[in-house]
Amino acid sequence: MAAEPRPNPLCPLCGGANACAPARSGRFDEPCWCQAATFSAALLARVPEPLRDVACVCAACAAADTGSGAASG
Repeated sequence: MAAEPRPNPLCPLCGGANACAPARSGRFDEPCWCQAATFSAALLARVPEPLRDVACVCAACAAADTGSGAASG
């Protein structure tokens, strides 16, 4: 994990706003919707390599995911 959040407000899958609170605030201690979300391994595998660990998936893409092997956000 990076020392501080990167200011990337776009979902790497759909290009929409990801509503990432840490990306907006620049602090990892900021509460975010993703802390209670579940992301499947299949969903995370769809994130393009250059954007892995750089940009957060949005709630809409997370909710639409039907993959198995879920991982907590």
